[in-house]
Amino acid sequence: MWKTIVPAAAVLAAEAVIRRKINALPAETFPLRIGQRVQLRRAHNRGLLCSKLAQKPRAATALQTVSTAALAAMAAVCVCRRSGTALQIGMGLMLGGALANLIERWARGSVTDYVYLPRAVIPFFRRIIWNAADLSILTGCTTAVIALLCEEL
Repeated sequence: MWKTIVPAAAVLAAEAVIRRKINALPAETFPLRIGQRVQLRRAHNRGLLCSKLAQKPRAATALQTVSTAALAAMAAVCVCRRSGTALQIGMGLMLGGALANLIERWARGSVTDYVYLPRAVIPFFRRIIWNAADLSILTGCTTAVIALLCEEL
């Protein structure tokens, strides 16, 4: 169980601290360059997936709530079935990211995004602004898929 709870709690805590600091900075601070390929920008996303449903924030909140609940159920199944370590950690990373975004959406009505990659190798990543929770979801999903594929071999 700790293999899922610890990563989820770490993501929740880290994202809470980062968002508090990002939201406390004055607007003229942004964009803030960090190295050659990364910028900090502050965007409040009322929608999902690159601002889809931004005009329907209640629908975005409902969809995110349902998907997070489904993810929590899947994580519980992985824990109860005593799945492998990589799968449980991946589920914890996804769950922590999903919960961090959901909690902020419930509290603020939007999710704060702040990492922009203007020189990303993959063009899609140049069009979006991320947060640590989003990165955690992507990392967790990748980890879980690799773990599931390795179990099949």
